Amino acid sequence: MGNNSSHKGLSKAEIRQLEKLSNFSKDEIRDWHKEYQQSKKGSHLTVQEFKDVYSRMYGADAGQFAGHVFRTFDTNGDGKVDFREFLIGLSVTSADDIDQKLKWAFTMYDMDGDGTISREEMLDMMTSVYRMTPTIVKPPDVATPEMMTTKLFGEIDENGDGSITWEEFRTGAKADPLVLNMLQLNPDPL
Repeated sequence: MGNNSSHKGLSKAEIRQLEKLSNFSKDEIRDWHKEYQQSKKGSHLTVQEFKDVYSRMYGADAGQFAGHVFRTFDTNGDGKVDFREFLIGLSVTSADDIDQKLKWAFTMYDMDGDGTISREEMLDMMTSVYRMTPTIVKPPDVATPEMMTTKLFGEIDENGDGSITWEEFRTGAKADPLVLNMLQLNPDPL
């Protein structure tokens, strides 16, 4: 069996390439590969497997949110996430670079890929976050996804045109800690 069998085909060259593409060390890549291998049933992660993992992590209705994350990880749009896509997605979401994380979040919010976030897209995302985190107590002014959507649009949509551009998203997120946490999809510090 040998050492390579524990990594199920992850070669040294692949590890070196993934180190360059991510912010993970060799050991972290191996650890994430092991987690990836355990989470999937076939050759790639499916959206349902992604939803199952998130539901186990959050112990709540995380399916809708996981579907959004899956869409951003599935960079080639083939309906499955291979290990490279998985690791790069994790690397972006765990990066210290705020702009990089916000760009990823913007891509998730911009569900139709038109370069802007509509009120409907924001509401869909907030609904998925609130479903996933039902036990987190929200302040009264943002107690519902609708209220949070209204608050975010009020603070971010600078020109009031009913859509949020990347620049508005980035500027608005950096101006308010609550907005930054929600836009980075980190609802815990509400």
